Amino acid sequence: MSAVTRLARALGRADQPDAAGIFIRRDDAGLFELARQSDRRQAEGSSLGQLDGKIVVIKGNIALSGLPTTAGSLSFIAQAETADAPLVQRLKAQGAIPMGHANLSEFAFSGLGLNPHFGTPRNGLDPYFVPGGSSSGCASALALGIADLALGTDTSGSTRVPAAYQGLFGFRPTMGRYDGGSILPLAPSLDTPGPMARDLDGLIALDDALRDTMPAASAALHRRIVIPDHVSLGSLSSEIADLLHAAAGRLRESGWAVEIRPFAALDEIRALFERFGTLVAAEAPDTLTRYTRLSNPAIDPNVRRRLQAALPVNPANARQLMSARKRLQALARRELDGALMLMPTVPAPPPRLEAVSTSADRFAQENAKALSLAMPLAFLDMPSLAMPVGTARPGHSLTLAGPVGSDSSILASAGALAPLLSLLTMETPA
Repeated sequence: MSAVTRLARALGRADQPDAAGIFIRRDDAGLFELARQSDRRQAEGSSLGQLDGKIVVIKGNIALSGLPTTAGSLSFIAQAETADAPLVQRLKAQGAIPMGHANLSEFAFSGLGLNPHFGTPRNGLDPYFVPGGSSSGCASALALGIADLALGTDTSGSTRVPAAYQGLFGFRPTMGRYDGGSILPLAPSLDTPGPMARDLDGLIALDDALRDTMPAASAALHRRIVIPDHVSLGSLSSEIADLLHAAAGRLRESGWAVEIRPFAALDEIRALFERFGTLVAAEAPDTLTRYTRLSNPAIDPNVRRRLQAALPVNPANARQLMSARKRLQALARRELDGALMLMPTVPAPPPRLEAVSTSADRFAQENAKALSLAMPLAFLDMPSLAMPVGTARPGHSLTLAGPVGSDSSILASAGALAPLLSLLTMETPA
């Protein structure tokens, strides 16, 4: 099928009522020109590679030439960009068709994915559940079959949580693996671009396209897995706990060495956050005041409440967090001792959309829960791959993670691990 035909079908699908809220803005004429160029290359036998003609949806905090980068907000006036973000330029150079801007939680500051300004994208697995955030539009575009791949961002879990809620693969890389230029920031010490896909092959292809030109690190296959115990993971729903137990059993049956034990780095991070707050809360208020007043009534009330709860910002807390970060990264590496970590991506299935839309307290509780496992891995800068488990169900996802710089090993190991996880069968909860 030609790229033009595929794009026309994607745009038609994006304009269906159940896809409302997925996109903030698009340049459809520009997309068709890119598709025609791809078709000409295919006809001439001069394809630019495996991404040539692929539709890649772009999160709305990443610069696209000719479109304003709003980050899902109406609280400030964004001018049309004069150039694409470097990562988008890389995608175009390899023939991809960047389709965006995709919707997101305002300023990428929520794990649930709601947006009162541009609409809330539908969860592609179950419309009664939240889509997950902040890369909600990216995830929904994939789950509903609109795009082939997606480029989101991840600060505290923003690629991994929506991937978990919608049966997708979502990757948070080691910071610096991809160029983060021309992306509207939230918490610079944590922000990173992150690829998303329906399958592992697609995600790896996108990683290959986005990764810097320097040689890839070792991609050794690991068959030693550490699973943090129930104390280190904190409270899990019975459904997710059963999922993790079943996965451990399947891996052992398949010859993997699996050890379930305390993981001190996670325990210490929980205590650190309770004492000094989170790093994203320490950085986001100062970052976003470049664009708007934090009390601006045009900001999503749930986002505004979360920002104002972080005030006044205490610089000493940020210093304490950053000082502890390097120590805990080293501790996590020692605890893994050459193994990789496997843990739930989220501690429970997603909440119902109606419940969090009508109660600010419920929104805050569920947002904290959604990010509770993803945020510590971001703080440790551990590359982390969220993978769907078994028959696609919202929240049925496990994350494979490793120490700083182990990205290629994680992706290689996932090639052996993901097929085993896909075969898991779970009883339908009562």
